[in-house]
Amino acid sequence: MSHKPLVAVFLIFSLCLLCLMMGSVPASSAKELESPSPASRGDELGLSLRQVVETTLKNNVAIAVQEFNVKIREQDITDRKSEFDPTINLELSTKERTNQVSSAFAVPDKARNRDYVVGFSLNQKVITGGDYDLSFNSNRNQTNSAFAGLNPQYSSELLFSATQPLLKNFGIDNNKRNIYIASNDLDISDFEFESRVIDTITEVENVYWELVFSIEDLNVKRKSLKRAQDLEKRVRAQVEVGTVAPLDILQAQSEVASREELLLQAEDLIQDNEDNLKNELNIDFNSLAGRKKIQPVDKPMIQPGKDIVLDEAIKKALASRPDFLARKTKLTNDHILVKYNENQVYPTLDLFGSLGLNGISGDAVAISRFGGGTVQSPFGGGYDKSLSSLGSRSYYQWEVGLKMSYPLGNRSAKSRLTASRLQAAQTLLDIKDLEKTIVVEVREAVRQIKTEAKRIQATSLARKLAEKKLDAEEKKFEVGMSTSFNVLEFQEDLVEEQSNEIRALIDYRKSRIRLRQVMATTMEKHNIQMSKDIDNDS
Repeated sequence: MSHKPLVAVFLIFSLCLLCLMMGSVPASSAKELESPSPASRGDELGLSLRQVVETTLKNNVAIAVQEFNVKIREQDITDRKSEFDPTINLELSTKERTNQVSSAFAVPDKARNRDYVVGFSLNQKVITGGDYDLSFNSNRNQTNSAFAGLNPQYSSELLFSATQPLLKNFGIDNNKRNIYIASNDLDISDFEFESRVIDTITEVENVYWELVFSIEDLNVKRKSLKRAQDLEKRVRAQVEVGTVAPLDILQAQSEVASREELLLQAEDLIQDNEDNLKNELNIDFNSLAGRKKIQPVDKPMIQPGKDIVLDEAIKKALASRPDFLARKTKLTNDHILVKYNENQVYPTLDLFGSLGLNGISGDAVAISRFGGGTVQSPFGGGYDKSLSSLGSRSYYQWEVGLKMSYPLGNRSAKSRLTASRLQAAQTLLDIKDLEKTIVVEVREAVRQIKTEAKRIQATSLARKLAEKKLDAEEKKFEVGMSTSFNVLEFQEDLVEEQSNEIRALIDYRKSRIRLRQVMATTMEKHNIQMSKDIDNDS
């Protein structure tokens, strides 16, 4: 019996004992003892802004709906291209006809014909506006006529015909207009999808920072309540020793109750913001994650960046805004329709032509002729001889010509042309109006960032001064040179300035978010690329 398994067990046991003695654990156990990730710590759901954005893009229903629109537009392009797909036709048929014959020389006077038909054709519309048709037909005819020289008779025909417009409906661009428009519509859907993504990210970022504000503000309210409670204890102690009037206790108690109410309102606001964020993340409220409290990881700190140049920001916005690019793409479609409708005003002038080959064969039948004797068709033979006659090119047909038509007045085409030009002019005005709106939005966003940065400095200074004033007033209160009423007022001033400072920090972050939205740099900020951009890079 081998002792290797026992030795291995002994070595593992010794290693574990050594680790315990040294205050360490093996790697597999260390993972179990590590603190859980922020997303699963206790009853809290820790989320960074990056996690929030990624989860929103993954779970947002509106984005998923918009993505379906893009896929539908992709199929529209394929549908438009199918207009130029060739079509194959195959015909197999048999028929019989029996009828009376009016001729006095008919033998017999009741004609009977049976046909077996095999037909094949290929036709296609080409991008120049023309079309062609290539067909091959074979027929086997059997009759009871006494004068039929071939019975049964085999006939074969190969025919090529084509038509090419020279004025109306001429040109590659005119005939591929639906493909161009469908391709541009796909670009418009991509722009709409990008705009939806930007708006969604912007919304969830704002909700995230509002939750951060409500949590930070709750801490301010808690400290404020603690100050009021501490002051109440100090007032109560001074009343007991007779240094202040009993009325001051009521005032302190009233202020404690008031701040407790503010604390409850702050807690309620946190829950509202949590629900808003969970809704943006599409988290089921009855799920395990939905029952947890969200704890934001990121803090509202100022991130230094390069100075914003207004002209460059406007230029960037006009080059990147998906709604602006969608309008310009729509104008391209309008110009395509204008060009097409200009062509439709022309008269129809088509060049057409055809070239065909034919051949016959069959069982030659001797037919009596007037004056005695018989005569026989020289084209006797099997079906293969019919094909040989066709291939000899001795029996053919051709046709070539011009065909023209023009409706008098041509009001329908002219009215469509006028309407398409008006539509293009309207779209151009929409673009100019949107351009002005974008410029205004960028100017406002840049100006707001500068204002919020100044607010942060002002509120920070105001908060520091409020702290000093409260500290001085509390010292005066300790020596009896101030009242509890004054102390409470200074406490309220400090709370307000602390909340104002936090609000200024949050508003600054939101103003940066707004600038990214109006400049369409939100996705660039979060390193998010559209799938088409990834395909183009690869």
